[in-house]
Amino acid sequence: MRVEEILDCGAVRCMRTGEVCVEVDRVRVVYSVNVNPGILMEITLEGNNYSSTCRIIYDMRLDKVVDISCVGFKEKRVKITLEECFKRKGILYAR
Repeated sequence: MRVEEILDCGAVRCMRTGEVCVEVDRVRVVYSVNVNPGILMEITLEGNNYSSTCRIIYDMRLDKVVDISCVGFKEKRVKITLEECFKRKGILYAR
């Protein structure tokens, strides 16, 4: 699965510039995306307009997101928004 496919749903959108926009409490946080490929693909989102960083671990073997962590501006709300997005798509790993 491509990164654009993973990060495109509901309040989380991929923009034409390659950035990701997450809408939280009527505030749009724009992130630049860095990807470390491998069996466990690490997707790092660095906030451009707010001080926020998120790390998403995607397991290629399971085709599931296994971990999400966020630090900074509205970290809990951003994490919940990402989790809801991945649940809706059926790619959030349930332990």
